[in-house]
Amino acid sequence: MPKIPTFTATGRPTADAPGVRTGIQVSPTATIGAALLPAAETITNYSIKKRNNEEKLVADKIILELDAESDKIIQSQKQNIVEEDAINNWKNTFTPLVNQKLSTIKNRRVKNLVERGIDLQNSTSIYQLKKNSFEAYQGDSLVNVNNKITSNIGKYATSDNPIMKVKYKTITKEIIKDYVEEFNLPKNVLDQKLEAADRDFLLSDINQFAGQVNGAEQINDLDISLKGTNFLNDEDFGAGVYSAYNNKISELTVKGNPNSDYDRALELVDELKNFKRSNGYKVDTGKLSVQISNLEQKVLTEKISHDSLIRKQGDNRLFYDYSESLKKDLSQSIADPYGQPELFDRLAATEIEQEFDKRINNYVSANPDATLEEKRAYARSVTFVLANKYEDNKILKQSEFNLQLSATDLTDQYNTTISDMKKLADGTLDQDTIESYESLARANGYQDIQSFMNDYIPILESQLSRSR
Repeated sequence: MPKIPTFTATGRPTADAPGVRTGIQVSPTATIGAALLPAAETITNYSIKKRNNEEKLVADKIILELDAESDKIIQSQKQNIVEEDAINNWKNTFTPLVNQKLSTIKNRRVKNLVERGIDLQNSTSIYQLKKNSFEAYQGDSLVNVNNKITSNIGKYATSDNPIMKVKYKTITKEIIKDYVEEFNLPKNVLDQKLEAADRDFLLSDINQFAGQVNGAEQINDLDISLKGTNFLNDEDFGAGVYSAYNNKISELTVKGNPNSDYDRALELVDELKNFKRSNGYKVDTGKLSVQISNLEQKVLTEKISHDSLIRKQGDNRLFYDYSESLKKDLSQSIADPYGQPELFDRLAATEIEQEFDKRINNYVSANPDATLEEKRAYARSVTFVLANKYEDNKILKQSEFNLQLSATDLTDQYNTTISDMKKLADGTLDQDTIESYESLARANGYQDIQSFMNDYIPILESQLSRSR
């Protein structure tokens, strides 16, 4: 009987329908819709990122605006030396601005970004406020210290009490030490400020000793005792000595002042030219040498002018004394208190005194170089002119111009008056005669010559007619 062949199955049992090939795999994303999923996800991610960036940009702009307002407030508190006060002022002003701005933001995410950004900025702002307050405090303290030092140095410079001078020095150095300690400044700063104070004190002493007897010797002795070469270099020492001597020389050389002493000033110039420091440094060196030479020339030139002014002042005093004596004699001759002067005489005396002073003062102003004798001669001539003027006025002063004169005198008076009026009209009448007519017019109650002549000449003519 034929044998039926057999085989061993190598596959797994399956429930698949006959004819289905289960070994073939199909991709679940092989469809068109599935292929678009990555692109959609990419677009979504980009949109979210774009939105975040936009919101961040908006928030950053708001933060920058608020930061600018914060800077303005911080700047307004820059000189506030009270730290807590400065911070509170900033908070009280800035916080309402932030709250007001946040209330206008509708986007919650933007609002959160702004809040976080402002919180970060606030710490920086507070640090800046503290820093500014400290610097302002330090600056004000330095100004205060410098003012105290200046005040003490000023008191030191004007004091002649040795005990008080030591006191001012001690107080000044304590002020400097306290300041350096308070701000924890390095030792070199302390040394510099103490040396600066020593320089100022030494320069003050130099200014005080300059011009005194043995002043140069006293300055050098002090410089040696204080070891001035350790804190005051030769150039500054020389400048200080020159300034001190220059000040003293200026006090001695006020041109025209009778108390000026130009000879002593020139002695001080010589002392300055020969001034030598204990270390051999000579003040008359370099730029100072030129300045000293110019100072000497200035004093020599001014001395000539000063001597001339003093001489003229002396002459003027003598002249005014002389002219006052002449005026007094003239006035008394017109209105002698021991006689029986009329009112006219007393008024005339007062008027002539005023005119005398006016003429004298005008002459002195117009002739500053006139000699004493020339001035005296002029004063005598004024006395004669005014005396004659008074006599002329007295003759012409009448109740009705009271012309009780002889026919000859009336004729002369008439002819002189007519001639003078023609000269007055032509502008050739001399000033003294004009003033005489003006005084005569006023004495008779008239304001000007012409008004007076309108009445006076007809009276002269009438008197002449009656005398013939």
